[in-house]
Amino acid sequence: MFPLLILAILLLSFQTKAQQQDGSVFERRISIDQKNQSLDLILEQISWQANVFFSYDATLINTQEKQTIEAKNISLYNVLNQLFDARKFSFSERENQIIISEKNDLVSEIPANDTVKIKYFFLTGKLVENKKGEPIKYASVSIFNKPIGTITNIDGEFLLKIHPKYIQDTVIISCMGYAQVMLPAYKLLDEDLFILTPVSIRIKEVQVTAITPSQLLRNIRNNLELNYSSNLKLLTAFYRETVQQDNNYINVSEAVIEILKSPYDNTSRTDLVRLLKARKSPDVQPFKWLNFKLQGGPFTITQLDVIKTMESFIDVKYQDMYDYEIDRVVWYNSHPVYVVKFHPVTSSFYPAFEGEMYVHRETFAVVHANYRISKAGLNKARDVMIMRKPPKVKAGPSFVQYTVSFQQYQGKWQLASAQASVKFKVRSKRDKLKSEFHSVSDLLITNIENTDLKRFTKDEKFTKQDIFVEKLGKFDEKYWENYNIIKPNEDLRKAFKNASVN
Repeated sequence: MFPLLILAILLLSFQTKAQQQDGSVFERRISIDQKNQSLDLILEQISWQANVFFSYDATLINTQEKQTIEAKNISLYNVLNQLFDARKFSFSERENQIIISEKNDLVSEIPANDTVKIKYFFLTGKLVENKKGEPIKYASVSIFNKPIGTITNIDGEFLLKIHPKYIQDTVIISCMGYAQVMLPAYKLLDEDLFILTPVSIRIKEVQVTAITPSQLLRNIRNNLELNYSSNLKLLTAFYRETVQQDNNYINVSEAVIEILKSPYDNTSRTDLVRLLKARKSPDVQPFKWLNFKLQGGPFTITQLDVIKTMESFIDVKYQDMYDYEIDRVVWYNSHPVYVVKFHPVTSSFYPAFEGEMYVHRETFAVVHANYRISKAGLNKARDVMIMRKPPKVKAGPSFVQYTVSFQQYQGKWQLASAQASVKFKVRSKRDKLKSEFHSVSDLLITNIENTDLKRFTKDEKFTKQDIFVEKLGKFDEKYWENYNIIKPNEDLRKAFKNASVN
C-alpha cells in the first residue's frame, strides 16, 4: 500500500499568520538576585516579573522567613522549587494565579466544577550535533514509559506538551547514531539547546553471519503475536501534509486525528481514522497551474504500517522477489538491531521496493523501515499515482520514499511515526511550465490508549476516497491547544509570516 496523488488544475492564493500558542505560566522565565530577604518580598518581585499572583495558606508558609535566591533567566517553576521544599509543597495554576499548597492537599481554592482548562507545559528546544552544530531532525522526544511524545522537525526543533502531573517525570531524547539523553522534564524549562554526542553505532563483536536473511524473516513472522498488540488501541496522532512547487509552499494542511488500531493478528480488519481537529492554511503563495492532492490523506498514511499491512518485503508470498542482506548490527534507540537491506530481483511486479528495515536482535520485531520505489518501478507508478492531469501536460513521479517507526509500550511494539515523501516533475510546452512538486505527509502518534470501541460512525470516518484539504477549516491561532504536534520548521514559519503581511 502507498499514498496516491491526484494531479489537478487549481488557482489559489495564500495568506496566514504564524502559529502562536501559550503554555503554562510556569514556563515564564525570570531573573532574580536576593540575599537574606523575606519570602513575601521575593514573591512580590517574582509576581511583578512573571505577571502572576500567589495564593497560599498563611498558616503553612512563613512569609517573613529570610531566604537567598539567585536565578538568571530561569523558569518560574524551577525558581519556586528553589524557594519551597518540593517534598512538601506543590504548585498549581488557575489562569495567572499560582496556588501553593501542601502535597496531596485538595486545594480548596479551586472549585470542583471549575471550567478553567488545565494549562499544559510547553517544553521546547533544539537538538544539534556537538561536532558541527548541525540540527538533528526526526529525533524522538518522549516521556519515559508513557505513550506521550513528539519528534524534532527538519531544523532540529521540538515542542512537547505535557500535563503538569508529568513535569517531574523523565524525558528521553533519542536518535540513531547519538547517545541517548535522559533528564527530568522540568529541566527542559530552562534549556533551549540540547547537544547530542555521536556514538559508534556498529556493534563490532556481534557476528551478523550467525543468522541468515531467510531465518531472520521467518523469525519476524513467527514472533508477530509476541511483539505486536492483539488488542484494539485508540491512538491520538498529528498529521501534516505539505506541498511545495519549486521549493515554494503552496499548501499546508494539518489535523489531530484518532486511529482505531485493529489487532495486528487480524490482517483482514482495516484501521479506522477520524478527524478531531483539522485546518488548512490560506494559500501560502499564489501559483498558476498545478497542485497535488493526496488521496486518502491521514487514512492512507496509516497503511505505511508495514507490519499491519504485511508489506511485500516482509510477506512470505513475495520473499523470492527480493534479495536480502544483513548488512550490520547497530544501536537504534538503545536497542541492538539488525539492519537488513533489500532490493527487488526483478521489476516484473509492482510496487517493487528497495531499502532497509531494522530488526530487533532479541525479539525480531521490525522497529523501523525506510524504503522507496525503485527506478524501474517509477515508470509504472506514473499510471497508478496520477489519477488525472490536464491535456498536453507531462507528469510523472521522480522520487517516492516511505519511512515508518515503532515504539515499545506496555511490552508491545506500536506504530510511532510514518512519512511519505513524493516528488513529481511536471512539464507543459504550451504553458511554458517546468516544475517539480514535492509532497510530504507526516504522521506522529502522540498517545496510545486501550479501548473497547469497535467502530467509528460512518459520518466520522475518513476514507481512502476522501481528499484531505477539501474537508478542512481555516487556519487560526492557538488552534492545537494541548495536542502534541510536529513543530513547524523555519521555512514554514517564514512562509506563514510573509503571507500574513501580503
